[in-house]
Amino acid sequence: MKRFLLYFLTIFSLNSNIICQNNELGINKIVIDPGHGGKDPGNIGTGRYHKSEKDVVLDVSKLLGKYLVEAFPSLEVIYTRQDDRFVKLSERTRIANDEKADLFLSIHCDAFDDKKVFGSTTYVMGVHKSESNLNVAIRENSSILLENNYQMNYEGFNPSEPESYIALSMYQTDHLNNSLLLATKIQNQFRERVSRKDRGVKQAGFMVISRATMPSVLVELGFLTNYNEEDFLHSKSGKIYMASAIFRAIKDYKIELETSILENYVKKPQQELVFSVQFLSSVSKVSISELKIENKDKIFEFNEKNLFKYSYGKVKSLEEVKKLKEQLGNYGFSDTFTIAILNGSKISLSDALLILK
Repeated sequence: MKRFLLYFLTIFSLNSNIICQNNELGINKIVIDPGHGGKDPGNIGTGRYHKSEKDVVLDVSKLLGKYLVEAFPSLEVIYTRQDDRFVKLSERTRIANDEKADLFLSIHCDAFDDKKVFGSTTYVMGVHKSESNLNVAIRENSSILLENNYQMNYEGFNPSEPESYIALSMYQTDHLNNSLLLATKIQNQFRERVSRKDRGVKQAGFMVISRATMPSVLVELGFLTNYNEEDFLHSKSGKIYMASAIFRAIKDYKIELETSILENYVKKPQQELVFSVQFLSSVSKVSISELKIENKDKIFEFNEKNLFKYSYGKVKSLEEVKKLKEQLGNYGFSDTFTIAILNGSKISLSDALLILK
């Protein structure tokens, strides 16, 4: 247990550094995680259907992705699985982190001994507020036990031991506000547009969202152990309703977040948005005087992720960027790309275009 706590303290510190380095704004990439899969069926509900939780959440996830891409053609949607295969919990989060996603959604179905219990819940990472929250986390995290060498992969974490969740509660604090915002919007849609029982937004220690370096939620669509809810979630219309509800919540979240970004930019005085052309990257410092470029006053050096990077020129429009690239081409630099700089700090091109609009 001590080794596990030490491991998470180390990763938590590294994660905070990553968050500080990632200054991209807006929602440009979403990772959708259909829970379970393959040899892990999830919960089987009442046993009346030949399909289980893994099948329901995959169908809902694909519908959600379809709706998002149709509404936002420039939005990139990535799935942790698109068929019936087993994916490690650690792999699911790794995909989101490697892709530098702006949002991570893990979709599941609930279960309980009492078949009368029903309703939808959305979880964010945090301390368990009740024993029931802990029990849900234990059930979903039990997928770890199906992995080979899970003790090594998760540094001693045991999904059945409540003590193991102490360290997990420290994670995701940097993104908690946005996670709660999205979770609230999802629950509002379930309640107001799909007439599902709202079981609220809750906090619990889910391994699948604990390591994500972006706002993350885990959605429990409903209880497959409840006859009526199981019938609804297995039906075509039920899946469409639930996917549509989550889509509308993400749409509202995306619009609200990006509107806030624009308002903040507009309110700030003396905004300076310029474009430059990056032409060189090196692990060691490069002597600008030795570069075969005539206008050396147009060369700018900056440090990013322990690399020395060099860009050429600062212009106000993308049309002028073409001229800079042509000049660099004449100097023998053909492998170049455009970067955006706002008030002296590099930002993503997508955010720069958003500001221009």
